[in-house]
Parts: sequence; C-alpha cells; structure tokens
Amino acid sequence: MVLIWDPEEIIVLRSLGVVMARSRTGEAISAPGRSPSAIRNLQAFIQERAKSNDLDEWRRGRAVLGYIEGRRVIDLAAELGVTRGSVNRWLQWYEADGLHGLETKTPPGPEFKLGDSQRMELIKIIEAGPLAAGYQTGVWTGPMVGDLVERQLGVRYHKHNIPRLLHELGFSLQRPRKRLARADLEAQATWVRETLPAIKKATACRGVVMFGDEASFWLDGSLHRTWARVGVQPQVDTYGQRKTAHIFGAVSLHKTPRFHYMFASVFNGDTFLAFLKQLVSQSRRKLFLILDNGPCHNLTHDGKAWLGRNQHRIELHRLPPYSPNLNPPRGGINGVT
Repeated sequence: MVLIWDPEEIIVLRSLGVVMARSRTGEAISAPGRSPSAIRNLQAFIQERAKSNDLDEWRRGRAVLGYIEGRRVIDLAAELGVTRGSVNRWLQWYEADGLHGLETKTPPGPEFKLGDSQRMELIKIIEAGPLAAGYQTGVWTGPMVGDLVERQLGVRYHKHNIPRLLHELGFSLQRPRKRLARADLEAQATWVRETLPAIKKATACRGVVMFGDEASFWLDGSLHRTWARVGVQPQVDTYGQRKTAHIFGAVSLHKTPRFHYMFASVFNGDTFLAFLKQLVSQSRRKLFLILDNGPCHNLTHDGKAWLGRNQHRIELHRLPPYSPNLNPPRGGINGVT
C-alpha cells in the first residue's frame, strides 16, 4: 500500500481500487509535529524570522502554526496572500522535514564545467594578473576571464556566468591600488621587515619617529554639485589667477599623532632645511624623520653641515625609491588634493 497525502485529503491507493478519505483540519500534520515542544519550536522559529525580517520563512511558519491550531487552509492562504497550493506545500515540507523544511534553500544549480585541477589553475592565473597572462592591461574584466578560460582551459562560459564563477573561486570586484612599476619590491620588503623596525627602536631613547612629505594645493575654489533651478546652470565667479600653496609636513607615530607643517614659497633644499629647523625647535626629543627621495629633500652643503652638527637632535631616513605606498602622509595628501 502506498500512502500519498494532501493536508486536507488523503488518497489511499490500493491494488483493488482507490479509496478517498478526508482528514480533519489540523490532523494532516502527524502527532510529533503537533506536540507541545514542536509548537514551542515553531513559535520560536516565527519570532526569529520576524526579527530578521525574513518574510518568506515567517509566512511559512505562520501557515503551519495556524493549521495546527485548527484553521482552514483556504483561510490561511487568504490571510497570507498566497495560493492554497502554496500552503499545502509548506505543510508537506514541515511534515517531511520539520522546521528545516520551512527554510529557504539555494538551488544547487548545474554541475561545474571546470574540474578541481582546472579551477586551481585558473585561480593561480588570475592571481598572477592579466599582464602575466599575456594581456595589455593590469585589470581583469569579465570578458577577459571568459576569453582566458576558453583559450587556456577549453571551456566556454556565457559572459553572465563569469561573475558567478569568480565568486565561487573566492574573488570579488574591487578597485585596485596603483603601484609604481619601477618600484623595487624586494627593497620595499626589506625596508618594512628590517629598516623600519630598527628605526622604531628610537623609542628606547625616547625618540620620536615621524613621516615627512610635501604637497602643493591650488587655491582656486573647487567646483562640485550644488542646488539650482531645473534647466538653469549655476555659475561661480573665478578670477583666472592660479595661486598655489606649498606645504612641508610631518606626522608622528604616536597613539595620538602630532602633525607639524610649514608653508614655503618653493620646494628646494633651503626651504627644506628651514622646515627641519622648525621641527627641531618644536620638539624636546630626538626626531627620526622618514622621507622619500624627492629632489627638494637634498640638502645643500650648508644644510648637510647643520644636519651633522645636530645629529643628536634629528636623523633622516630615506624610503626605497618609488615607494609612496610606504609613506602614510602621501595617502592623506592624495585624498585632499
């Protein structure tokens, strides 16, 4: 005998004929699903889904609980804004799998076109970058990845499925950070691993580690969106004079960083020396100033002599060439300018 049930009708198929029987409202759920503990779990399920704003699972739980309490399927369907067939399916899912049957499940989808070894190979190629794969750009795009998969792995994906494949492989769409192509990555790694920790030991003599840089700011007002009448473009007066402010600056590596700055007419060795003298005059502790290799940081003969006489007050340390990414003030300056 095979038993197939509907929440309101039970059809018993037998070899000798068909017998139809109608269950009482609420009894299409077997006794374990209607027990006091099952009802408490169902009520908790409904409350949790209400807090998380999961309307679909909350509605399924409400339908099952209402049916157990003796309400008719047709009334529950009208109240919840669904069809009678939907309520029937939810009751069948609850009967078959309990609360797990009411949870939303993601369809498994088709089988992977790429095998495990192919997927690992694709991950390595993508991580190496487009240039290493023979492309003329440093940024991956969906069509490029699709071309790569078809050309090197012999598998063709529709362009709409490439983002899904990349997400499955652990990639996400991100904005890249620029890196100077002429930078010496090994020298940068050595500086971070060895040179910087040695400089930070300055704290043993109560010294202060600082990062220095310079920036120029155009003094003409910047334009951005403003409110105006529809169809009437606003106008902002300008005087056609390009004035620029040149500023030397340095920030300390304290828990509460301290910022020092000085305006300069131009950037050269003389104005840089004046900035160093200002730094020394404003600090009672020895300064360890980290700088890039900008031309204006090259002191004149007199400046080098002054630095030699004040080694007990200040030391200069150079970053590896083409390494703005190692200079914290540079990120802030780029954001402002």
